[in-house]
Amino acid sequence: MEWFVLYTWPNAEKKVQIELINKHYEVFLPSVRTLRLWKNRQKKWIDQVLFPGYIFVYTIQNQLYHVTRIPKVVTCVQFAGKPSVIRDVEIECIKKMISFDEELLVTTQFFEGEKVRIIRGPFRGYEGTLVTFNGKSRFGIQLSEINHSVLINISSRDLEKL
Repeated sequence: MEWFVLYTWPNAEKKVQIELINKHYEVFLPSVRTLRLWKNRQKKWIDQVLFPGYIFVYTIQNQLYHVTRIPKVVTCVQFAGKPSVIRDVEIECIKKMISFDEELLVTTQFFEGEKVRIIRGPFRGYEGTLVTFNGKSRFGIQLSEINHSVLINISSRDLEKL
């Protein structure tokens, strides 16, 4: 079993998640709570999807046909004609990033940076890219399959070069 990436209709990620759970699939829809300011100056906490239009499903490749037949699923993301697979370690790292009270930055740009490994703290052992953004060191996980990166603040003293 592996993590595959599904592309959904716009703003349909949560509906697809519910449908997949009802069909007994393991699903990961990364989201964070953010304070949203509406036009009428009212503030409200909302769950914002981290990767709009994408959801991750843990299944075997033979089941992808059935998964893509679920309403509001457009397709399974592919690379070179094969379904894109996200490594378990990347999914686990994103889950840990979400669980912290740090601001997460998601970008569709890839940054040229040094490959690093975290040597201290809750992310110890994870490998990724060191990025400087707005004068702060950030650790990034790149999901090249969907052209997105997830970045979190981290002290450079907790890193080592690969």
